[in-house]
Amino acid sequence: MGTLQVRQHDRKSRLWWVSADSGEDVAYIARPGTNYWAWITDKWGSEYPSFVGTPFKSVDEALEAIRNESEIPF
Repeated sequence: MGTLQVRQHDRKSRLWWVSADSGEDVAYIARPGTNYWAWITDKWGSEYPSFVGTPFKSVDEALEAIRNESEIPF
């Protein structure tokens, strides 16, 4: 089974990419205000996850929600 990795965007301090073992970015986490929000990319897969549009308190909390619904390997 693969894993998901999170890395902060090079130039945008309020954006994090979530990558699969394949190296493809499958989701991202943004903090436009006081909460963190997770979204998917076109590499995600077929099922629309329930975490999209849900506010999170931290990057770690958002990443855990992404991991819980991911279809690894991508």
